[in-house]
Amino acid sequence: MRRSAALAVAAVTAGTVAAVAAWRVRTGYVAVTVRGGSMLPTLRDGDRVLIRRGARGLRRGDIVVVACPDVDTAWRGKPPVSGDLSATEWYIKRAVALAGDPFQERPVPAGELAVVGDSVFSTDSRHFGPCPQDQVLGVVVRTLSRGPDLAQPH
Repeated sequence: MRRSAALAVAAVTAGTVAAVAAWRVRTGYVAVTVRGGSMLPTLRDGDRVLIRRGARGLRRGDIVVVACPDVDTAWRGKPPVSGDLSATEWYIKRAVALAGDPFQERPVPAGELAVVGDSVFSTDSRHFGPCPQDQVLGVVVRTLSRGPDLAQPH
């Protein structure tokens, strides 16, 4: 009787660990839809991308989703981003310089990164300065689907 009770506890524990691991995988990623043309030609309006939440493993050249800066104060004084996607508006940009890298003739400060859109019409770190890492929602890991190609005739 004790052996069967121990096996039942072990089975429930294993199931709980598997459920927790699956939950972490699901909550560690989020799909977002690109709005606007700041990342043209790489990403276009309507593309869906999968992002890995957080800035861990961030490398120069990665595409990131960051909180939109304030027009007057940029990212200064903004609280760290939360997991709530509706809590703020978002930018999708390319990380072009990390802490210590040169950007606009100055090194990027510790704990910050410079983000720039692929389009020449992008508003980004060239206007607002480097972005604190606590403003990074996540790093794009892959494109899930493409939006309509408006340059092509239908």
